[in-house]
Order: sequence, then C-alpha cells, then structure tokens
Amino acid sequence: MTAPIITNLTGPSNPIPWHASPHDFSGDNLLGHQAQEATQRYVCGTRYTTWDGRVYKYSHALGTIGGGMGAKNYSAPVNIAQDAAAIVAGDRYITITLGASDGFSTDGEVYENELAGGFFISHHPTVQIRGITGNTAGDAVAIRVYLDAPITSADSDPYCEILLNPYLYLDEDGSNEYMSVMCVPNNDIAAVMYFWGQTYGPCWVSPGLDWDSMGDSANERSLYFTQDGTVNAAVSVTGDADGEQHAGFIIDSTVGAVDAGPWVMLQISI
Repeated sequence: MTAPIITNLTGPSNPIPWHASPHDFSGDNLLGHQAQEATQRYVCGTRYTTWDGRVYKYSHALGTIGGGMGAKNYSAPVNIAQDAAAIVAGDRYITITLGASDGFSTDGEVYENELAGGFFISHHPTVQIRGITGNTAGDAVAIRVYLDAPITSADSDPYCEILLNPYLYLDEDGSNEYMSVMCVPNNDIAAVMYFWGQTYGPCWVSPGLDWDSMGDSANERSLYFTQDGTVNAAVSVTGDADGEQHAGFIIDSTVGAVDAGPWVMLQISI
C-alpha cells in the first residue's frame, strides 16, 4: 500500500525559537533558519528547534563554508587567562585586564559583547564556572565581563580563564585535525555571515573519499567527521575510529553509498 502524501501537517508545525527575542523582519530574516546575513540577530550558540526536532545553533562564519560540510571551531583552547580583580560573592560580573596577546586575534582587543556565549572559570579558592552574557570593549585594558549567575565564593586575587564562544569563529578547513566540528550548514555560507548551523536530526552531510563503501560492512552504521569536514564510516577513517569525532549514523539502508548519500542522523549537539 502506498503511503498517502501529506500536504499539510494537522498539528503545530511552526519552528520553536526564542520567541521572546526582538524581531527584525528586514533583510533575509524572513528565510527563518535558512537565512544568512551580515547582521547579527542572536547570540551565537542560540538554539532553534524545528517542528520535527531538528536542532540548529546560531553561528558565524569566518570564511566560506560549503553546504553539508562540517564547520570547525577556530578559537584556541583558552584565549584569555589572567589574574582578575577581586570577585565578590553575589556579583554577576568580573573585571579583567586584557593582556597584549589576549583575545581571538591575539592582539589584546575584544569588542563589545564578543565574549557573550563563552564561559568564565575561576580556579581558586574554589572552582566557579559561569556562562558569559556580555562584556565591555577594550584593547589591552580592564574590561567588565557579565555572568549568567552570581559569584558564590569571594576571592581577593582570582586567576581566571575565559573560553570564547565556540559558535562565533567557524570555518571550513581541509587539513587541520586539531579542530572540532560544531555544526553543518544546510546551504553554502559566504564569509563573515551569521547563519543557523544544524547540530542534530536528519541531515545530508557531504560524504568523504570513501563514499562508495560507507555502510557496506555488516553493522557499519556509525559515521565520523574527517579532517576536511566530510563524513566517512569508521573503517574508512582510522580502522577503528579511535579519537575521531562522531558525526551520527546512517538513517537509510545504505549498503555502499550511492549518488549523494547517505542520509545522516546528525548527532553533534541536542
């Protein structure tokens, strides 16, 4: 029996974004989660869920990123590590003096709210980890960093680290094996654009060099990102996939990918 063609969903099918956020219907914003714009509308990392459970994260491209390619995070492990001014229990901000080589560009400069979506870590007297909601701008000077929860343990001379927003510095890289894929764009993305990158759910991801052998071994369903942002099966990546970043699994009954397959259940982040 042939399944009926569903032309209209009978239940709610609207996307589930942050409805309380400001709305701007200019430019390409009417394209919803398929828009790419030079204008930033959300904090990078903002989560967007479609009616069928696909998850997208608001992201920013440093350079061009191909549709279906894994977008890699270019920020260093810790871009800001400094002694901060005294932190006070109950405060929701810290003051930190930027060093000459701090920040993503390692030039001591951080623009306003660039740190939003990143993380603050104080190491003593107790470890305190907080999300960052914003910051003042500065160039090798003291700036204020706003936190998503109060400081619980005071410290007169804290040493802290700031991890940059992992969705703010994305690019496509064909050779670097020391970067992690944060999302997969559904369209070709131009440089210096903001876009919604998919992190979970049914997705087409560009197959790697061994595309014609994916899934042709018994129980070979798992897929892993290769260094260029494509996916290959475990046996095609390293033989046992030790250390490779898991991308998801093959949804369909692929036995050796054909044409542009396989169809992937993407599992980067929910």
